[in-house]
Amino acid sequence: ALEGAIDAGYRCLDFAAVYGNEAECGEALKKVFASGKVKRDDLYIITKLWATDWHQVDAACSLSLRNLQLDYVDLYLVHSAVGVDERAGLDDRGRKIRPKIPFHALWRDMEGLVASGKARSIGVSNWSCLQVADALNYATIPPAVNQLEIHPTWSSEDLAQWCLSVGVKVMAYCPLGSGKPDMQLEAVRKAASRLGVSPAQVLLKWSLQKGYVPVTKSVNVARMRSNLALDFELTAQEVQALDACEGGVAMKICDHAGEFDLPLYSRL
Repeated sequence: ALEGAIDAGYRCLDFAAVYGNEAECGEALKKVFASGKVKRDDLYIITKLWATDWHQVDAACSLSLRNLQLDYVDLYLVHSAVGVDERAGLDDRGRKIRPKIPFHALWRDMEGLVASGKARSIGVSNWSCLQVADALNYATIPPAVNQLEIHPTWSSEDLAQWCLSVGVKVMAYCPLGSGKPDMQLEAVRKAASRLGVSPAQVLLKWSLQKGYVPVTKSVNVARMRSNLALDFELTAQEVQALDACEGGVAMKICDHAGEFDLPLYSRL
C-alpha cells in the first residue's frame, strides 16, 4: 500500500507507533528508496508518540526511527491529549492511571528531539484549545500542527479555526467520516453530482477549502489517485451546507473519552 501511494503521487506519509506497523513501513520505505523512485528529501514523514511513552520521549522516537529505518522524521506528534502510566496499572475504579508528567515537561522533551535532529518539527494531536493555548505560553518551539478528527458530522470547527488563527496548522484525520453518514449526506451527494466527482472527493475538498490538510487512508491505488484529483471548487453555499451537518459527539469516530476514562467532550 505504501509503495502504491508513492506511485500515485503521495509525498506526505502519516505513521504512528501505536499502529503497530512501523517496522513493515520501514521495510517498504527502504525498498522504495533503493528503487530510486523517490529520495528521502522528497517525502514528508510523520510519526507519533503514544500515550504510554510520555516518560521516554527520546527513546520512543528513537525506536520509531529504527523501525522506519530513518535518520529523522519531518514531524513528530504527541498522539494523545493525555498520557497513561502502564506500570501503575489501574486505579480502584478500574481506570487507567495518568503519569505525573505536566505538559510543559513533556514539551521540553519534544523540543529536545528537534535539538538532536531526530525531528525537524513537532506538534500535537487531539489537543484542546486550552492545551494548545497553554503550550504557546511555555513553548520555545510552538506546536507546528494539531492533528484532529475532522469531517462534516464532527467538524471540530471552533477548535480547528482557532488553531489556524494562532498559527498552528491543522491536519484532518478521518476526513471521510468512516462508519458515519458523511459519504451519504445530501449536501455531499448534491455537490458530487454537480461537479461529476465522488463523495470522497467532495469531503476532501471541503477539508482543504476550510484550510486543513486531510490525511487519507486507502489500500486501493485507483482510490488513492482519485483522492488526489481535487482540481475543482465547492461553492460557498456548498461549504456552508456541509458545515451545517455537524452532528455532535454521537458522530465522533475515535472515542478518546472512553479510551482514557475522561469526560473529554463535556462542556467546560
